Amino acid sequence: MAAIPGSDDGLLGSNQAGSEPNYVASLGRISGKLLSANLERNGTDLTFQDGASDPPILYLDVTNMRVGIEGSPATSLARPSLSLPVYDLDVNDNIKTRFVTVTNQANLDNLTFNVNGTIGSTTGPIEIKSTDINAIIPYDKILSDYLVIDGNVISSVSNNNIRLDPNGTGRVVYEADTRITGDLQVQGSGRGNIAVNGNLSSASNIIVGDTPLDTVTVTPDFTQSIIPGIDITFDLGQQANDSSPRRWSEIRAQDLSTVITNRPNAVKVSDQLWLDGTINKITGLQSNEDIELLPDTGITFIENTKWQDNTLTNLLNTPITFASTGIGYTRFMGDNGFVIPAGTTAQRRASPELGETRWNTTVPLDQYLESYDGSVWQLSTGGGEIVTTRLMEDLGFIYSAILG
Repeated sequence: MAAIPGSDDGLLGSNQAGSEPNYVASLGRISGKLLSANLERNGTDLTFQDGASDPPILYLDVTNMRVGIEGSPATSLARPSLSLPVYDLDVNDNIKTRFVTVTNQANLDNLTFNVNGTIGSTTGPIEIKSTDINAIIPYDKILSDYLVIDGNVISSVSNNNIRLDPNGTGRVVYEADTRITGDLQVQGSGRGNIAVNGNLSSASNIIVGDTPLDTVTVTPDFTQSIIPGIDITFDLGQQANDSSPRRWSEIRAQDLSTVITNRPNAVKVSDQLWLDGTINKITGLQSNEDIELLPDTGITFIENTKWQDNTLTNLLNTPITFASTGIGYTRFMGDNGFVIPAGTTAQRRASPELGETRWNTTVPLDQYLESYDGSVWQLSTGGGEIVTTRLMEDLGFIYSAILG
C-alpha cells in the first residue's frame, strides 16, 4: 500500500513516513483528527475488550441502540465473549451511583416499583426487614384491601372485621390497659372462657348468662362486703370455709320483689310487720296499728274458707267449728240479734247432732225454736206441749163454763 503523506503522518504509524505494515489496523483507533463530531458505525457494533478471546467490557449495539457493560471475566455473571446486551442499558455487575431516577417502572430482581405508587413482587411475599435488630422502619400510613394502619389507629375498610389470630398455642397479649367501647364476645370450642387474674370492675351492668339454664359458680368465700353504692354496705358474710350448704349466713337487700324462692326464719317488713317463721306468728311492730289483709280481688282464702267482704263461705261439705279451750266461749257483740237456720219439719236433717238448733217454719201448728236432744226435737224453751190458738180457745171456753 502506498504511503499517504500529510501533516499528521506521525499520528498514523510508527514513523513519520506512515508506511508501516500495521497501517490498516491503525485506522480502527479513535484519536487525533479522526475523532470528528459524530462516530458513525454504519450497522457495525463496537466492542471494547482486552483481547480477541476476552469478553467485552463495553458493547455498543448500534442496530438495537443498546449499551452493554460486562462484568469481570472472573465472576459467574460474565457473559460469553461478544454476547449482545439484552436491555437498552445492560449492566452485568454491580452499579454504584448516587441517584437513580425512574419515570415509569423499576424492576429490581423479584421486586417491581411502579409509577402509581405500588410495590409488587414477581413471586412470593415482600419482606421488609433490617439486619440490624435495633433498626426502626418508620411509616405514616399502611393500607391493604381490608386494613388501615394510620399512626396509632388500626381500622378496617368497608365494615370488615379485624381478626387477631395467633398460630397454634400463640396468644394475643395486651401489655397496657385495654378499653373496649363496643360489645365483647368470647368464643372458643363451642364456649369461650374469660379468666381474670386481677380485679373485675364495671361502670354499667354485668349480666351473667343468657338462658334460664345457665349457672353461676363462686369458688372462694366472700371475705369482703359487696358495696353497690358509696354509703350502703350489703354484707354476704363468711363462715370460715364452711362446707355446709349455708354459704352466706346473712344477706340484706333493698328489694326482694324479684326473688322467686325466699326461705328466711323471720322477716321484718318496712319496720311495721314481723313475719316469724319459727313460731308461725305475724306481728305488727307499730303501736295500735292494724294488720290488714287487703287483696286486689277482695277475696281472702284461709285454709278451706273463703272471706269476701262480710261473707264467710265454707268451701267443704262439713260444718264450721268455733272451738275454744278452758272456759272460752263465742260472743256476738252489738244490740241486734243473729239469724239461725230455718226450715219446715220435713226439712230437718236426717241425722242431726246433739244441740243442733233451728227455727221451725211449719204452719199453722209449729213456728217455734227447736233443739235436738240426741233423741227427739224439743222446744228450745223447755219441755211441754205447744199452746196453739185452738187450744187457747178451748181453754177459754172451759174457764168460762167453770167460773161463769
